[in-house]
Amino acid sequence: MSRHSKWSKIKNQKGGADQKRAAVFTKLSRMITIAARAGGDPVSNFKLRMIIDQAKSAEMPKDTIERAIAKGTGADKESTQLIEETYEGFGPGGTAFMVEIVTDNKNRTYQELRMAFSDHGGNLGGSGSVARMFERRGVIRIATPLPAGEGRVRADQELELKLIDTGADDIVIEDEGITVYTKSDELKTVEEKIRALGLTPESAGLEWIAKEKITPAESSRGQLEALQDALDEMEDVSEYYTNAGL
Repeated sequence: MSRHSKWSKIKNQKGGADQKRAAVFTKLSRMITIAARAGGDPVSNFKLRMIIDQAKSAEMPKDTIERAIAKGTGADKESTQLIEETYEGFGPGGTAFMVEIVTDNKNRTYQELRMAFSDHGGNLGGSGSVARMFERRGVIRIATPLPAGEGRVRADQELELKLIDTGADDIVIEDEGITVYTKSDELKTVEEKIRALGLTPESAGLEWIAKEKITPAESSRGQLEALQDALDEMEDVSEYYTNAGL
């Protein structure tokens, strides 16, 4: 499993080193603040609930979550104004990237992104330069409770049939668990039906999914990994997506 895969990132959010956990908490706090602008009640604000669930899974303290909500709702009058943007870029080996950022300084973040791509064999593109290579879809990940083996296969097959009935667009069974894809406007409905089955998703949200994966040349892989490392380490980058298949 690539250390840059979504499953790997979910795993690394739990029990990581203090420095990495602090960086994860900063990113999640900003995402909570942005989501809370539409209302601070996670019962009526589905996006907020999804991010709070993610934050709880990463073991973010309750008071940190509450402060982030207060910043979004305006209850915290001293909070810094945050900006949410999506940038498009070209990585090494003909790869494409969609990068979601939350920042309090758009110019600083743009320059940092531009440098990250430039330093690792790529460049930022204009609006629409790579978006056509992706589609916005709902993605729900469910960890499989059983280890590999015949029992796991049967359990996965039975669960897949139940997930089909929830209205899932596509279902992919992986070693780490099951990934469910939905239409962007059906994410909430499908997620709630999955919970009604007694399942608690590891993560749920809207993502940029590559229409086609490409395999970059071996000579480009070192730069590609370095670019992904750089994006992972940027505090203002909340998430990124690529069509690179490693």
